[in-house]
Amino acid sequence: MPDEDRSVFELEIREPTSSAKYGELPDQIIDYFLPGESKKPLLILIHGGFWRPEYDRQHISPFASKLSELGWPVASIEYRRIIGNPDATIQDVNSAIAQASKDFNNAILIGHSAGGHLALIANANSKVVGVIALAPVTDLQRAEELDLDEGAVADFLGAPAKMRVNLDPIERAALQVKTLLIHGSLDIRIPVQFSRDYVARMASANTQLLELPNLGHFEVIDPSAVIFEQISYELSTWN
Repeated sequence: MPDEDRSVFELEIREPTSSAKYGELPDQIIDYFLPGESKKPLLILIHGGFWRPEYDRQHISPFASKLSELGWPVASIEYRRIIGNPDATIQDVNSAIAQASKDFNNAILIGHSAGGHLALIANANSKVVGVIALAPVTDLQRAEELDLDEGAVADFLGAPAKMRVNLDPIERAALQVKTLLIHGSLDIRIPVQFSRDYVARMASANTQLLELPNLGHFEVIDPSAVIFEQISYELSTWN
């Protein structure tokens, strides 16, 4: 595999303003990065890591903190990542979204990689007004065929992808809220064709793709990368 920019993992982990549990289990927790008084929608971040237990929300904390510095209230959610138990993951994501958005009028889901997949299939409540999926896994069957991240889909589902089409974004209807996919053309983790095909399949005015040249998989969550300004701009159009 060619070299890729993984410098986001070298950034200092940022501490949240506060944290709150939405269940009794250790992973059922939300980190809040709050700017103080703000009328902006809540940004609910769903981290990636190919649904594997070794990747948690800490690596997305610099991204969350930077968004908060720009005046956005942010909730970075954790969720169970149990091999072969995708339903626990989905249950946690939906519960966390409901809990995090309880005290806000509107919310926007932002998910990266596997978190982008979760954002696209979440049972979003009425407060969710938009979804931004950063380099998302949009097609589980194709990801399984390509053996992305050495069997990540099989590990996540515990079954062939064709048996869980209910969890496959490309097999579902287009979202009823504004949906933006942002994907780098040089992504070697999840090829940009995944996002291209998803947008074409949805064929919905609500669903759009912003394809960025010369960008890989991890830069889209790097607050020090140029792409962060583009993400900030896109968010400002939804404010």
